[in-house]
Amino acid sequence: MKSVAAGGAAALRWFVYEFLLLTILPAAGSRLAGLCRVTGCIVIVASLRAELQSGLVAGTAGAVIQVGVAGLTAILFGNVAKEFAFDLFARLTLWRGHAFVRDGVTMSGNSFREIQVRDGTWTRWVREATQATCEWTETDGRCRRLEIRAIA
Repeated sequence: MKSVAAGGAAALRWFVYEFLLLTILPAAGSRLAGLCRVTGCIVIVASLRAELQSGLVAGTAGAVIQVGVAGLTAILFGNVAKEFAFDLFARLTLWRGHAFVRDGVTMSGNSFREIQVRDGTWTRWVREATQATCEWTETDGRCRRLEIRAIA
């Protein structure tokens, strides 16, 4: 039961950070990231409206299932739209010669920061409860990984 609650809290943190724009700190690229997240929000709302515009089925259990399925489908569509927007803005930013910075939260609730550079390399930091991980690519294509664990 404890792991289900932790998973639910992580999923809620991911949703709030990735769609509701409540926890975005001012950082390089945050305007573009915010625009990508707004795109996802718009798709979620439009999808929910389209799925529920004909009304709910009769009965409480059926209506709850319908709303649940509609909500999950809307989040799926919104997430796909948001990721497409991130890809588009990353390409445009890199084409203009600037690095593209993206902060976010993984589905497991860990914070990350990713920086893509025009030469095709990238760096990604993930902060977990007991460790931090840094992954990056070099110009020759090799990928590197560094893990830093907390000493208890």
